[in-house]
Amino acid sequence: MYRVCRPLAVAACAFWLNALAFGQPPGLPSPPTPFSRPFSNPYGRSLEWLANPQVQEELQLTNDQWDKIKQAQDEMRKKVRELYRSGEFDPRDPQKRQQADQKLKALSDEAESKARAILTPAQAERLQQMIRQTQMDWGSLGIIGVLLDKDVGEKLGLTEQQRDDLRRTQAQVFEENNRKLDEFRRQLRADTREKMFSLLTDEQRKTLEGLLGPRFELKSPVKSLPAGQATADQPKPKT
Repeated sequence: MYRVCRPLAVAACAFWLNALAFGQPPGLPSPPTPFSRPFSNPYGRSLEWLANPQVQEELQLTNDQWDKIKQAQDEMRKKVRELYRSGEFDPRDPQKRQQADQKLKALSDEAESKARAILTPAQAERLQQMIRQTQMDWGSLGIIGVLLDKDVGEKLGLTEQQRDDLRRTQAQVFEENNRKLDEFRRQLRADTREKMFSLLTDEQRKTLEGLLGPRFELKSPVKSLPAGQATADQPKPKT
């Protein structure tokens, strides 16, 4: 009863690669992200979640519901495959990109409608709760994605000032956390090197230093960006 639809996952992987060509982050929600454009999941976020055995058990899906979910997944997989093979995805053509975005959004809305029709109101609400909790575990991007979600924001009664403050704080936290992570990774690498090198003799360590040469650290060409800011063009290498 609780089996993941493998063909759906395979097709999703293929579409994920195409999404990367569009410069879109796979699996991220449409609220503010460090990318310039939102990503619409053509399979519907709910349908993908319903393919997870843990989610199925939490919602206590019946056999009849699971059969309908598999049918809906098959239908959406077919539609996405047809759209993917249509040749309408051309990242170099702004007009085609816009048309593709609209069609992806339409497929996403259709998939969500199918999921809601299968679930009971209580199951649909519990599914949204699980999605929100998991999204918030992604960090500041996930948290602000939930808080600025239209439905959540309205129920919380967020003011425009609060929304602006949230965006500004998220950008600050995003940068701060990145710096902390960089420092942690740097210290972790140093500790690991020292533990491994401690097993060597002084002569071996001296020889290794000669083999390694002067310290060189490859830096990322793309800096961390605050929410909503597009990635800048990379500078040309110096000659």
